[in-house]
Amino acid sequence: MASVLTTFSLYCGISSVFASINGEYTMASYWILSAIILDMLDGAVARLTNSVSEFGKELDSLGDIVSFGVGPSVLMYTAYIQAEPAGEKLIDPTGSMLAIVFVICGALRLARYNVYQSTRRDYFVGLPIHAAAGGVASFVLFTEDLGWESVPVWVFGPVILLLSVLMVSTVLYPKDRLKAFVLRPRHAFQFLVLCVIGIAVFDRAVQYSPAIVLLPLAAAYVFFGLTNDLYARGKRILHRNAAAKTDSSSGHEPNPTAQNKTRTAK
Repeated sequence: MASVLTTFSLYCGISSVFASINGEYTMASYWILSAIILDMLDGAVARLTNSVSEFGKELDSLGDIVSFGVGPSVLMYTAYIQAEPAGEKLIDPTGSMLAIVFVICGALRLARYNVYQSTRRDYFVGLPIHAAAGGVASFVLFTEDLGWESVPVWVFGPVILLLSVLMVSTVLYPKDRLKAFVLRPRHAFQFLVLCVIGIAVFDRAVQYSPAIVLLPLAAAYVFFGLTNDLYARGKRILHRNAAAKTDSSSGHEPNPTAQNKTRTAK
């Protein structure tokens, strides 16, 4: 059953490519989002049915590179790079490189995860390729909903590069720790408050446009990992400096035992 869901996820990725080529960018974005949902479901079904296998893992990775690597790259290339006006269009090799870099970084991210990090349960090391693909799809939906016929290179270029770099970075993104926060009883009230605020914001945004809700959610996940990583690094630096100051101050203090031994020897 899990492999069937993975196959449908792959189908969504291929359909996204066809929709992008035909200029149906909104539909292509929704195909990518559908692939993300199916990919999340196939992992859950595999664990529930105890049907995790090496074949399923390989099929899942191959499907991911198509649905979340090639699909978003074709979408961004057809929607933005080729749509640039003649006077502002990037040189073809440079423009296509943005899409190529995204796919390559996604493939590296998947390979690193499969070899070194598949058994790690607390964090994802680097932005998951699913989140990067969701960021691209939500960005396209946002611009399409606002009626932007073309997006300047200086807007979408940094977005694509940021997502690509984060996929191969060492920035930590929550995995099972996020589930623990949601399910842990002592966090129940805080989580309930966040849900109430989220429902209010979601209801207001949906009345205007459902597509607008997705971009803030994707951006929140991307920047949560960045801010959390920067906070952890800063905390480690402060702790290291404090420990170094303690060691240096204790090293200059006289040692009474050593002094007594010296006087006795004399």
